[in-house]
This record gives sequence, structure tokens and C-alpha cells, in this order.
Amino acid sequence: MKKFKKVKNNKKIGIVAHFTGANSFGISKPYLDFFRHFGEVVLITPYDVHIRDLDLLVLPGGPDVAPWRYMTKGDELNLAVGPFCPVRERFDQVLLPKYIEAETPIFGICRGHQTLAVEFGAKLVQDMWHESNPDHDGAKKMHEVEVLNDMMFDIANIEFKNFEVNSRHHQTVENCPENGRVIAVYNGKFADDPTEKHIEAITYFPNYPAHTVQWHPEDARDQFSIQLIGHLLSLSNEEVQVN
Repeated sequence: MKKFKKVKNNKKIGIVAHFTGANSFGISKPYLDFFRHFGEVVLITPYDVHIRDLDLLVLPGGPDVAPWRYMTKGDELNLAVGPFCPVRERFDQVLLPKYIEAETPIFGICRGHQTLAVEFGAKLVQDMWHESNPDHDGAKKMHEVEVLNDMMFDIANIEFKNFEVNSRHHQTVENCPENGRVIAVYNGKFADDPTEKHIEAITYFPNYPAHTVQWHPEDARDQFSIQLIGHLLSLSNEEVQVN
């Protein structure tokens, strides 16, 4: 278990909530357990009338992004596309653009990585092969990601080695938006095939204060994600130190 230093000035971190059961609404326990180490966790409802004053907005994982948000004329709908969540889609269409306009720092996870890329103009691969975590072990490392350190120099003052991540998705970002930069990739099932590289992490900094990852750091607790979150929180005031 990673140890965290307490965050200065009680940072306020909003996590987009959703229906977690037939009669429950909120976030899953791993998100709360992870992000409480960085500051005060605030639940964001897609039905909020106004956006909140946040130090960080977290876009969590979830079901597929609605395909009509990124498909263009001539694209074919893949039969493997899963059902989308109307509650999450409402947030993405109504409130997310307002948070972006307010330049709220954003950290995206899995679906959050995908939906922010779509918001900034990217398309998604509708279905891809990948190693997937077993239901009983969300933290198990499933494959290695390659860190593009030449793209990381103005985010973190350290150089990351390639490392293994968990994996619970079947869609991925097809192309990096113009205002973003790819900072980590997955070499795919066939590591010697250059066409198999998949986008695993994107930074929008310095064009926009946002970083996103395809894996689930709320389970993996990886230092790469911790450094990215710390960087975003440092932008609002004092620097966050996390061990």
C-alpha cells in the first residue's frame, strides 16, 4: 500500500457520480479510498445546475461512450459497442464543457480518458483485444505500458521507466486531439507490430490542465498517475507532495 503525505490547503476534488445500483447513487469505494489522500472528495451529480469550485475534477471509468458523439459520416457501428449511460452522457454534454471553459484541472480514468479525448475532437476504437482483469482482482497487472519520457519533461521532474498496469476496457482512443500529447502507449498483443500501439495516457498540458490514463490508478496506485494528479493539484496553489 502506498503512503501519502497530507495535502496542503485541503484541496477539493470532485468525482462525477453515477447510479451504483438500483437505489443507490455515488462512486465506488476504490475511488474514495484513493482520492481522499489528495484532498476533500466531493460528489458531482450530472444534474447539478452550476459547476463547483474545484481544485480537480475526476472523470471516472464506466461504460462505453455514446458512439454518436465521435462517429462521423461513413463510420460503421461495431456490434461490440456496449450500452452507454445516459446519466454520464448528460454530464459530458451539459456540465463538462462548462468545467473546461472554467479551466478546471481534470484527471480522466478509463472512460474518463476516452470521453475527454472525444470532447477535444478525437475518435475511439470501438472494440479492441486486450488482457482484462479478473472480476475478483482489479489491481492485478495485465500488461506493460511504454512511457514516452520526451513528452513528460514539462510535467514531472523525473524519468519514468516502462511499467505494468491493470486493464478493464475494450475501447481506446484512436487519435490524439490536436491540443493533447500522448505520454504512454501499449504495444498491443503483438509487441513487434508498430501498428499495434494503443494510446494509454494523454496530457493536454500546457494547452489545458488535464491528464488522462486508460488504466485504473484507484486500484493500481501507480506512481505515474500519482505524479500526474499531484501536478494538476499543484497548479491551483501549493505543490502537493506524494510518496
